[in-house]
Amino acid sequence: MARYGVGIIGAGWVAGEYVKIFANHPHTELVGVYNRTPGKATALLASHGIEAREYASLDELFDDERIQIIASCTHPDTRREHCVRAAQTGRHIVIEKPVGVTLDDSLAIRDAVARAGVKTVTSFVLRWNPQFLTVKQLIADGVLGDLVYGEADYWHPLQDVYPGYRAFVSKSLGVSAFVCGGCHAVDTLRYVGGEIVEVSAFSAAKRMNDDFAYDPVVAATVRFENGAVGKLATILEADTPYIFNCKVFGTEGTIIDNQVYSSTHYPGILGYWSFPTVKPDSGDVEHHPFKQEIDHFLECIETDTESHASIHDSWKTMSVCFAIDESAAKGGQPVRVRLA
Repeated sequence: MARYGVGIIGAGWVAGEYVKIFANHPHTELVGVYNRTPGKATALLASHGIEAREYASLDELFDDERIQIIASCTHPDTRREHCVRAAQTGRHIVIEKPVGVTLDDSLAIRDAVARAGVKTVTSFVLRWNPQFLTVKQLIADGVLGDLVYGEADYWHPLQDVYPGYRAFVSKSLGVSAFVCGGCHAVDTLRYVGGEIVEVSAFSAAKRMNDDFAYDPVVAATVRFENGAVGKLATILEADTPYIFNCKVFGTEGTIIDNQVYSSTHYPGILGYWSFPTVKPDSGDVEHHPFKQEIDHFLECIETDTESHASIHDSWKTMSVCFAIDESAAKGGQPVRVRLA
């Protein structure tokens, strides 16, 4: 496998995970980091004991011919500008979530990537969580059958101890409960259950945290492409620890998080059995499987294949999120999800 030079845009909380991975991966070299605040990139690199360049400007980063991969780890309002430019300069791209602050942002990145023919991966990292690797294999083995109902929940009360908190709770950068964090639930449910074609959503106003510039609690009923129904919920304000749920009920079995039931495939079963695994039970970025994501991405580049989490797929996750926002703004009116 070739060795790829990497440039990171952004030096915040999640960027630290990419710094560690790219600096220590046998097939990548961390060339440098750009952040709009001078000195922040150098401080991040130093905190991990890593030597790389701090770029004084975006132009310096994009002009560095040693870079073949760009990781966009900024606030989402600049995602479109940076990812489109990366595609236009022939770089492969790691796209942090959310993919922009509007659906048009996601579409612009998708179209620029399609024209350039570069590879992308979007960091909906739960696709590489061991629990969901097993769930996908169970589904591939036929344990679920045809989906009849599916749901996923992202329950993650935001606190001002989190790096980036002020951005997360703002309307300009956080956007909404589903765009800010609940997009993980949307993406996971799409990944294990199939395309969502219609939503109907309601939101609840803030009660505990005056910092929120949008409604922090949202619930949506959904209809899948195959006719199944389900539910998505995001809670960013409540007295609860972080919880991520995912449940899919099918014609031949049911999978609830890491629990499985199928009288068809496991004759004599009396209840759910559990498989031990690493569960998606923390919102801390250090818990997320970024290395597995990057291993997968490098393989896609080497084999000239599209990632299952490329922008060509992940824009549809964002489309569901914005459809939920539209429905909630209209008091629950059903909204069709744009999928083409």
